[in-house]
Amino acid sequence: MADSVKVTVNGIDELKKALAALPGKLRRKVLVKALRAGAKEVQKSARAAVPVLAVPTAYRTKGLLKRKISVRVSKESRRNGDVGVFVNIKPAPKGQRGAKSKLDPFYWRFVQFGTKKMTARPFMEAGADALPEALAAFEREAVPAIEALNKRGA
Repeated sequence: MADSVKVTVNGIDELKKALAALPGKLRRKVLVKALRAGAKEVQKSARAAVPVLAVPTAYRTKGLLKRKISVRVSKESRRNGDVGVFVNIKPAPKGQRGAKSKLDPFYWRFVQFGTKKMTARPFMEAGADALPEALAAFEREAVPAIEALNKRGA
């Protein structure tokens, strides 16, 4: 169904040591900002690749999937004391969900993976292909912030 993506990251151990030296609250603040910057690169690539409906229908809005690709903070990671963000399709608010709602992008799975009668048009893979750019964005945000905090503490 989906090909695997392999990314090699160098310097993680040094980054972990630098982050461990920071107080918890500052560490989370720096990491969330840096992770969001990296996830924005993934989001941008996925948005560029998403197919857009040519003509709106009674139950589908043109460009809805593109608008609903979002970067969100992981509540589960936060509960575990970690920091995490993810890129996904944000569902419609409760009460506005369903097949006949113009605001619910539930059908993204059908577009991404295809159905028996519709070929797949994978767009989230383009986001996965942008992981090297995401890592560069993470470094651009994290390294100066960590250095600034280290200078302030010294």
